[in-house]
Amino acid sequence: MGFVERNADGKIISWFSGEQPGVAAEAIADDDPAVVAFLAPPSLVPSSCTKLGLKRAYDELGNWAIVKAAIAADQAVQEEWDLATELRRADPLVQRMIAALGLSDAQVDLLLTRANALV
Repeated sequence: MGFVERNADGKIISWFSGEQPGVAAEAIADDDPAVVAFLAPPSLVPSSCTKLGLKRAYDELGNWAIVKAAIAADQAVQEEWDLATELRRADPLVQRMIAALGLSDAQVDLLLTRANALV
């Protein structure tokens, strides 16, 4: 059992393990969905990553050889890869990699999240 403080819209703005003097707090179960959502908000998907992180993430999936071959197959793409320091999801280079593997938006979200965790 915990205690929450809500704003005028009813949204939880604070959570306490015990009553707080001077705070109009409401007792609430720790497993209440609103408490769970407040304490563990969804993580934001990064919009970019480093080349090293992306390479490592593709390695984990066993797809790096496919991506590397797709990069090497086009001189302009290879040059962009070589010159890039950060890869953004919306960048045409990244979009080509996504298309080469046929990745869904959810898979790209996971890939970018993992790529950032690996560096």
